[in-house]
Amino acid sequence: MKRVLNSGSIKLPYVKGSEKERLDTFRYVGVSDEDVIKFIFTNNPAVLNHVEFTFEIKAPLLVFLALQEAHLGALNRLEEQDHQIAYLPAEFYGQEGLTLNIMDSKTCNVYYTKLYNFYNAAFNFYNNLVRDGLCEEQAKLVLPQGVFVNFLWKVTAKDLITFIEDNYNKSPEMFGYCSTLVLYLEEHLPLVTKWLKSNKWQNISL
Repeated sequence: MKRVLNSGSIKLPYVKGSEKERLDTFRYVGVSDEDVIKFIFTNNPAVLNHVEFTFEIKAPLLVFLALQEAHLGALNRLEEQDHQIAYLPAEFYGQEGLTLNIMDSKTCNVYYTKLYNFYNAAFNFYNNLVRDGLCEEQAKLVLPQGVFVNFLWKVTAKDLITFIEDNYNKSPEMFGYCSTLVLYLEEHLPLVTKWLKSNKWQNISL
């Protein structure tokens, strides 16, 4: 298991297929691994669909919604914890165009306190609604996007790479999860990941 943000995590309990199997399909005498990977990405990236990951993820709801909107792989929500936990950023960012800049420490402290108080109010409101007899599904309408949820994500290597490329720079939270997913990609497809970092991800700090 790898920790993400302050209370999130990603586990990888199951992997189907292997990098070696995929590369061996296109490997010929005298052809380097780099040339094989280049050929795959140029001519037949669908071959990476034969490597499939099943991740168990604990993440803020906003991350789950980003995965849902991407329509890559299959998502399944897991049972939530009895005690609600929400994500409090260690730092807060302002945005200028596509650039995110850390706010000064005083402003960060102010936002941290305001968000902390908001979470407490939201959870208290939710718990009061349930205690008063409102069904849990409707009571959840008051919960914020920062609340942590647990889910399974089954995704092919090809779609995982696409998700990372499309979402790593959308927010500090998405960067945190994408950079952790890259670590798993590196463990199971080390040659492919090395090629990506040298040829497609030169300007990505993952």
